[in-house]
Amino acid sequence: MPSSLQQGINAAKAGKMQDALAHLKDAIIEEPQNADVWVWIAAIIEDAAKQEIFLKKALEIDPDNIPAQRGMAYLDKRKRDEASVKGDHLSDHTSPITPFPNKNRPEEQGKKTSWAKPEKRDLEKLAVQPKKEPVKQPKQDQTSQEYPKLSPLELGLLGVIVIVFTFIGLLIASAVFDFSLPLDFLTGNQPKLSTEPPYPGVFLYENDAFIDIQAHTGPPTVDIGIPTSTVQEPLIVFFGIEPELEKMRFIYQTGDYLAFNEYQGKGNSRLYQAELSLEPGLYCLQETAESSSLEDSRFWCFKVANPTAEE
Repeated sequence: MPSSLQQGINAAKAGKMQDALAHLKDAIIEEPQNADVWVWIAAIIEDAAKQEIFLKKALEIDPDNIPAQRGMAYLDKRKRDEASVKGDHLSDHTSPITPFPNKNRPEEQGKKTSWAKPEKRDLEKLAVQPKKEPVKQPKQDQTSQEYPKLSPLELGLLGVIVIVFTFIGLLIASAVFDFSLPLDFLTGNQPKLSTEPPYPGVFLYENDAFIDIQAHTGPPTVDIGIPTSTVQEPLIVFFGIEPELEKMRFIYQTGDYLAFNEYQGKGNSRLYQAELSLEPGLYCLQETAESSSLEDSRFWCFKVANPTAEE
């Protein structure tokens, strides 16, 4: 059996307005929270005050009800513009909330007219519009709203900056707390000391041992303070002595000068090593004097033994 609301709608479409009103009153009792019931009652009564009450009730139940919103808009306009009250009706402006759209109302504003009896084709235009569900917007990632995305180039630059500052921090920490960093990937085959020399001086470093090298003014004439190395790439250590690099020469017993490298050693030490493997013989690190005279220069000499020689 149809509900009272549907019976009221059917009666209104059939032009039986009294029956429609009776069914809609029953619908109020059956479905007091159905906004469509109140909209239909407002559509078939003529009392503007009651129309407003019923439309407000419909909007109280369903604030998004389009027909109720249109009806209230018309009633508000009607209150503001008293001239439009004459010859103007709710049904003329609120379609489709009312089955009384009078399309042929007279143009004369001063002429009084009553509500036109609805025709069947007008009633059929009245259809309760379904409530529109609000469109749910997809939630956006909060992080993407607050922080713009970085390009690959910007990410790369940011990574380089982080690495550089991390490296600087490690260097500072190593200097403050006196520990060595594993920097073999930067220094390659750079020679290293396991410990600092025991005291200031110049040493031949071999097999984790420091062997004193005596300084000679002028080319040495005796073997005093001239140690012998058993390797072909000996390492000379200056500790507590800082010769000027531009004055240093690496000289072979034939008088030929050889290329060499200088490195920062452990603590306050400087390391010197020939670029190439050395042949057996006498070698000296020469610190050239201001006069550039060999007799005034200082020499630190060592020998490289022949690995095939019998002991």
